[in-house]
Amino acid sequence: MMPQTFDPAAVGSSHEQVNITVDELDQILRLQLTLMEALAAERVDSCVLDQLCSMAERLLANSVASVMLLDQHTGSMNVVAGPNIPQEAKKQLDGLVPGATSGSCGTAVFNNVPTFVRDTFTDERWYSLRSVVENFNICSCWSMPIRDQAGRAIGSFALSSFEHRMPSSFHKRLLEVGAVIISIYLGKEQQRLAVEKSHYQLIEALERDSVTGLPNAAKLAHCLSTLPPPNSLLILNINNFSYINSAYGWEFGNVLLQKVAEALGHIAQAETYRLQGDEFALLYSGDGIDFTQEIKTLRNYFFEHSLSVNGISFHITCNYGAASGTGVFDKSRIALIKAKRAGKNHHYIYSEQADEPEREERMAYMHWSLVLHEALGKDAITPVFQGIRNNRTGEIDRYEALARIRFKGELLAPKLFLDVARLSGLLPSITRRMIDKSCQIMANYSEPFSINITEDDLSQGYLLRYLERKTSEYGIDPERLMLEILEGVSSTGKKDHIEQLAELKQSGYKLAIDDFGTEYSNFERIIALKVDCVKIDAKYIRDIATNPTSYEVARAIAYFASNVGIETVAEYVHDDEVQSIVEQLGIDYSQGYFYSEPEEK
Repeated sequence: MMPQTFDPAAVGSSHEQVNITVDELDQILRLQLTLMEALAAERVDSCVLDQLCSMAERLLANSVASVMLLDQHTGSMNVVAGPNIPQEAKKQLDGLVPGATSGSCGTAVFNNVPTFVRDTFTDERWYSLRSVVENFNICSCWSMPIRDQAGRAIGSFALSSFEHRMPSSFHKRLLEVGAVIISIYLGKEQQRLAVEKSHYQLIEALERDSVTGLPNAAKLAHCLSTLPPPNSLLILNINNFSYINSAYGWEFGNVLLQKVAEALGHIAQAETYRLQGDEFALLYSGDGIDFTQEIKTLRNYFFEHSLSVNGISFHITCNYGAASGTGVFDKSRIALIKAKRAGKNHHYIYSEQADEPEREERMAYMHWSLVLHEALGKDAITPVFQGIRNNRTGEIDRYEALARIRFKGELLAPKLFLDVARLSGLLPSITRRMIDKSCQIMANYSEPFSINITEDDLSQGYLLRYLERKTSEYGIDPERLMLEILEGVSSTGKKDHIEQLAELKQSGYKLAIDDFGTEYSNFERIIALKVDCVKIDAKYIRDIATNPTSYEVARAIAYFASNVGIETVAEYVHDDEVQSIVEQLGIDYSQGYFYSEPEEK
C-alpha cells in the first residue's frame, strides 16, 4: 500500500532528507503538463489529483497523500483523491466537519492555516479522529489548506505518515506547491497564465534553496544525471550547527548559512549547492581533483576567517565526505557518514576497494526495506507454527508462532527482514499483525501458543490494550498465550518495561525468556518477574553433545529453573543424541526441526 524511498545517508540522522531524482522531477513536470492540457480542453479528469498524490508519496517514504474538498452545501469535507488510502479509511473520513479537533485536514480548513501534527495519538487536534489513528496507524499528518481566489479555504492537501515526524522545509514546499496546483486545477478560469506561472514556481521550488539562493539537492541530482562522467563531489556538514540554532534562533542560523554559502562561492572552484540543513555540496568536473588539498584549503579558510552575524563572530569546522567517478552523490554521502564517525572536523574520501562492499550491504538493506514495507502494506506478514515437544509425555502440546513474509509465492525467513524492521522502527507493526493473525488461527485449536514481543513493543506501551482486544475478539484465554521476550529486556530493561511485563503477567498472560544464556543472566530478576518459562539459547543446545561449556551452561540453567519451579525449553534440538542429553538434564520441553518444522497450520 505504501510507496517507499530510502536515503542511506539519512540513517541515524535526526534530519530527514529526500533526494529528488531526475525521474521524480520529470514526473512533476509531466503532471504540470497534464494539468495544462486539462485546463485548455475545459475537461475535468480526477486522475490528475491521484497522480499528484502518487508523486507526493514517492517523495516521502512510508506515507500516503490525500486531497479533501469542502462541500459548500453541507459544510463537511470528503476525500476526492488518495489512490493508496483504504476504502474503509475514506468512509471514516468522508463527512468530516472542519474544527479545532478534526485532524490535520479539518483543522487546516477550519483555521485556514497549514497544520503539521507530529503525533496524532496525543495531539488534541486529532481528538475527534482518534479511531482513524488507531485503526490505520496514522502516526503524523501534515496538511496544507487549498484556497480559492478570494483566499478562502476550500479543501486540504495532506501527507499522512506511518512514522512520528515533522515535515522538512522541502516537504512544506511540496505541500504548498501541491495545494497551488489543486487550486489551479479547481479554478479553471485562470487557465494558461496561471498554469505557466505555477509551472515556473514549481521548478524554482524544486531546484532553488529559499534560504541561501543556491541550487538545491534536486538541481544537483539533475546536473549529475546530465553531466558526462567522471565527476567529483565534496559534501560538507557544519559541526554543531544545531547549537547555534538553539542558542540564537533559526533566523540567526539562516543568516549564518547565507554567510557560509558566500564563503564557499569565493573559495571553491566548483558549483556550490545547499543540500539540507547544515549541509553543502561542491561539484567539480572530472576526476582529477586533489580532495586532500581542497579540504585543507577550506579548513584553513574557516580557521583563519570568522563569519559575522549581527556583530557576533563564529569560526566553524566541518566534516567532509568526497568521491570521484560515477555515482558520486551516494558515495560522497557514505564518505560523510564515515567522517562523522571519526569525530568532528574529520574527512573521508571514498575508496572503491574499501567501501564498495559496505555500499552493497546498504543496497541490500534498501531492498529488504522495500520488501518489508510492501509486506506490511499488503498484509503479507504470515505466522507459521512450530510444535514444542513435552519431554514428560513425548507429545507436542504447545506451539510457537514465528513471523514470515509471503513474497512472490515464498515464505521468507525472519533473518532476512528482522534487522531491517528493527532499524526502521517497524517491529511493533509486525508484532501487531502476528498477535492478530496468530489469535485468529489458534481460536480453532485448544493448545497453548507463544508469540515473540520486543523492547520496541514495550516502548510504545500498547501491548496490554491490544492483547486484551484481540484475545477478546477471538475468544482466546490469556492463560493460553505465552509472551516470549529476549533475556536483555528482562535483565536490564527499563523500569516502565518491567512494570508492563508485570501487568501482562497479572492479566493472565504467561512470560517466557527467549534465548536465555546469551547475556548476563539476571536470575533474581527472573524470579521477581514470576517468569513461567526459560528457553535455553540454541547455541548451547546445538553442540551440547560435543562442547563441555555448552553442556555445563545448559545444566546450570536447567538446575536453577527446576529449583524455582520454572519450566525449561531446549531450542534447536536436531538429533537423538541431543534429545537424550536434554532429557538427562531434566529439561521439560524440546523445540527444533527434529520434532517439528514451522507450518502455517
